[in-house]
Amino acid sequence: MASEIRLDTRMLDALIASLPGNLDEWLAGEAQEIVNDVVLSFNTSPAGRSYTRGSVTHVASQVGNPPNVDLGTLRASIRWEKVSHLHFQVMDGVEYGIALEDGTERMGARPFMAPAVDARRAGLAQRFPRIF
Repeated sequence: MASEIRLDTRMLDALIASLPGNLDEWLAGEAQEIVNDVVLSFNTSPAGRSYTRGSVTHVASQVGNPPNVDLGTLRASIRWEKVSHLHFQVMDGVEYGIALEDGTERMGARPFMAPAVDARRAGLAQRFPRIF
């Protein structure tokens, strides 16, 4: 005699149905945390070379460290946006951001995005289950 097994999948179906919105919301939170971490990383570098432009003296960051703030334009431009479902992008809004992040042939890199992303990625598995 064949036996029949029936599973009540209503709770599982409800969880799956709720996932996309919750996951997007969670990812938006992660993107905002990356923005916060990037912004807070500015001015944490040991002092590098000093130079004067007009009446303002700027103390640059050391190579390999996040930039020190000069005018604040880069720091103020850090933001995130939702590109599509489950796709978020953290970016800066200045043309020279990539030159600071990666360096140039005349200037060593002052990474500010990659360290923040890497730090968030490191704890991702521990934070992920909290959305449920």
